[in-house]
Amino acid sequence: MKREIIKEFDMLGDALSTLNAQFAYRLMNLCVKAEPVSLLSIEAMIEGESQKLEDCTQIGKEDDYSFQIFPNYEGDIPALAQAIFMDHPEFKQEMKTMRVDISTEEDKSDMQDVHYIQVTMPEVDDDRYDVLKNGVKAIYEENKAQMEAVSAKYDAKLATLLDGETDEDVKKVKKAREKQTETWYDQRDRVYHAKLQEIEEGHMKWLTKQGEERLQRLEKAGH
Repeated sequence: MKREIIKEFDMLGDALSTLNAQFAYRLMNLCVKAEPVSLLSIEAMIEGESQKLEDCTQIGKEDDYSFQIFPNYEGDIPALAQAIFMDHPEFKQEMKTMRVDISTEEDKSDMQDVHYIQVTMPEVDDDRYDVLKNGVKAIYEENKAQMEAVSAKYDAKLATLLDGETDEDVKKVKKAREKQTETWYDQRDRVYHAKLQEIEEGHMKWLTKQGEERLQRLEKAGH
């Protein structure tokens, strides 16, 4: 079998893999849960120097829907809050304080207040539910078209290269291509359906909260 055939086959696999990664990245940035990848693009101006959020903070997660952003220096909090807002204006920010035990052997009861930013993902209310689902579908259809276009391009090259190869080698390549397509398309679809499920869960969380608040108001009015 020609070396060029294997090369083109591998190049197609790399292209489909890249498109899959881009697809997953775009969906993760349609934030329902607190996705660490959504913070990667944030850069803050610290003393005149642009710094990535991960380099000037410690990042934790209180739950699936929020981050705790601990600055390396508390004086940087305003700059960090501004940077987060500029990149993700939809995120809810709250300034919070955590009581931390910094006891040492010499001082066994030393406590310190640590200030941080709590970043909470926007709730999936009825309006956002529709926006998210439509957005995910649009990204999916775009990615699907891209993957099909890339596949068609490389398949045309492979067809030319396979001209003159034995029937056995042609069958091997076609079978490998079917497997390759199945693998990457299935992975894309799993990511797509997982995101739709995440949106459904986020919307149900919001609906449950609305129901609980309505019940509390009714109970309060009854008294």
